[in-house]
Amino acid sequence: MSFFKKRENIILSSLVLVFFVVVALWHDVAGIRSGLFSSANGANVMDVVFVDGDNQPRTLGEFKGKPLIVNFWATWCPVCVKKMDTLNKFAAQFEAAGGQVLAISNDQTGIGSVKAFYIRNGYENLPIYMDPRGQLMHDFGARGLPTAALISANGEVLGLIEGGFDWTSSQAYDIIKDKFGLNLN
Repeated sequence: MSFFKKRENIILSSLVLVFFVVVALWHDVAGIRSGLFSSANGANVMDVVFVDGDNQPRTLGEFKGKPLIVNFWATWCPVCVKKMDTLNKFAAQFEAAGGQVLAISNDQTGIGSVKAFYIRNGYENLPIYMDPRGQLMHDFGARGLPTAALISANGEVLGLIEGGFDWTSSQAYDIIKDKFGLNLN
């Protein structure tokens, strides 16, 4: 008798299929969840609330008027931690050229752990911002950490950079010149 002719095998196969669909939705495999469900009740990403180092609510809309790089990261993310030093160095150059860098932590352990991480590593060019629920990152459609969003001075999302990225590389400077028209060399 064929495998699919037995009633128990059909039921078992259906349960396995349902299991994998649920896992795919739960872990947002291939962006399935973000494609099916709207986020932030349709709010523009510029209006999604996150907090600063003093636990005060902020939005990206407050930063309009300058080219903006929003880097999503976490202290528990090895790639994020490895690349934060280049982001800290880059932030000083980018801000001197008229831009702004926001490093938004997705840590859920509280602002204290992020402050301790900054102090331990001497990050003076990156103000502390937090989004422990990851709502802003999700609304950008980011698939993992680290991810950086490039936003024009008028609030237009120009693109995402996913994964470990050396912000002090010539590739980074080329992207900044191409997207923002700023020369960091």
